[in-house]
Amino acid sequence: MIKTIIIDDEAPARNNLKQIIKDNFNDILITGEADSVKTGIVLLNKTTPDLVFLDINLSDGNGFNILEMIENISFQIIFITAYDEYAIKAFQFNALDYILKPIEIHHLEKALKKVKEMLQHNYITQNELNFILDNYSKKDEDKKLAIHEANKITFASLNDIMWCKADGNYTVFFFLDGSSKLTSKTLKMIELQLPESMFYRTHQSSIINLNYVKEYNKEDGGYIVLSDNTKVNIARRRKEDFLNKLKKR
Repeated sequence: MIKTIIIDDEAPARNNLKQIIKDNFNDILITGEADSVKTGIVLLNKTTPDLVFLDINLSDGNGFNILEMIENISFQIIFITAYDEYAIKAFQFNALDYILKPIEIHHLEKALKKVKEMLQHNYITQNELNFILDNYSKKDEDKKLAIHEANKITFASLNDIMWCKADGNYTVFFFLDGSSKLTSKTLKMIELQLPESMFYRTHQSSIINLNYVKEYNKEDGGYIVLSDNTKVNIARRRKEDFLNKLKKR
């Protein structure tokens, strides 16, 4: 059995989640619940759950406040969120997962499948958790992206990423210093992680950092020149939207 607690300040939401779990997941055992940062910390300090459903927005703070107060994260986490866009982007590449309110069973199934796989191997590392906590409170231009390479994870500043290019089911990152990194994630997955305020999907095979657009050239069907003189194609259907976005910057 997977010992589980729920921390959510909305009683109906807690009851709904408990009922869904009771009706559909006989290997999940709810051993406790809390409704605030304060009661959540108390509950975690006196129990040893395998899994925590943690609401991001609580009446006296947020779920991150709880994690900052726990010395040893020895459990898996599924965040519950109603609307926090950046949290969703942040969690999609990490050991952490999330479900949206109102909770639907197929989303819960997907998140629990990931949790069960992780429980067989390891918990989220403190470095990964610190990365999420640190990123969450920063402005887009100050945030970092975890780039999963073959044998390591690099935490790269978004400001250092000039553009990204699809390479089959992989993505290549190109940096200001001329270096590049390959990750085994599709460009679509990377797009979900990058803030729209800084990055733009110009084509099915490329994403650029808008801060490094040098010029837009109308020749040869149109293309973008970046600050290092790299030429990046732009899809015809995206040109108008791209130019409008540049005008607003």
